[in-house]
Amino acid sequence: MDEKDLISIRETAEILNVSIDTLRRWDESGRFLSVRNSPTGHRYYSKKAVLIYLNDLLKIATDWISSGVEMPANFYCANSGVLQSRLAKMQDEFGKINNEEIKKIYPLVVAVAGEIGNNSFDHNLGNWPDVPGIFFGYDLNKRQVVLADRGQGILQTLKRVRPELIDDKEALRIAFTEILSGRAPEERGNGLKFVRQVVTQSLLGLSFQTGNAELELKKDSSDLNIKNAGNYYRGCIAFITF
Repeated sequence: MDEKDLISIRETAEILNVSIDTLRRWDESGRFLSVRNSPTGHRYYSKKAVLIYLNDLLKIATDWISSGVEMPANFYCANSGVLQSRLAKMQDEFGKINNEEIKKIYPLVVAVAGEIGNNSFDHNLGNWPDVPGIFFGYDLNKRQVVLADRGQGILQTLKRVRPELIDDKEALRIAFTEILSGRAPEERGNGLKFVRQVVTQSLLGLSFQTGNAELELKKDSSDLNIKNAGNYYRGCIAFITF
């Protein structure tokens, strides 16, 4: 790592508004890793890692999906190949965390993020309304993953095979509960049944919005908790917590 990108533990504590002892505990638990300077062993931190920790990923994603504000390049996946590469990177970073609880659930986090991201590419292939590709950001320290697309949304996609659908709430319910044909474009949504199963049987949480409908999933609850959202997003946005 470039030494110019490193700052001291004292500077990091001041930026994050926590104590130096707190940073040491975070480092030892794997929550926020330092970079050790050999041979002194002093803790330093990557400026980029600190900035990502301070970022509000959900706000960055919603600004992009709602108004097309340009997103940082490190969050943009132009195609499914880029998404897979970044999922692999996230998995590698998970593997470095010294936390038994995280070690048990991180494969599920990667699987859920992959299903949601792949669904965006599958159902918008060749039909992106404006900006192709998706937003994919994660913060392992805050235990959150955010994905978003400016695609057609679930309602318009499912209406190809269920033309009687009239609102986003019903489309969202069907996408997470009903098995559709595996043939394109009906394949859209089948992965979301897997997502629902994983979330409700693990320590994950999920908030998913499309159009003006929002769904929340929690562990040990079969309820979809679908409600009208405060804002309208044509595409989809997902917020995974763990």
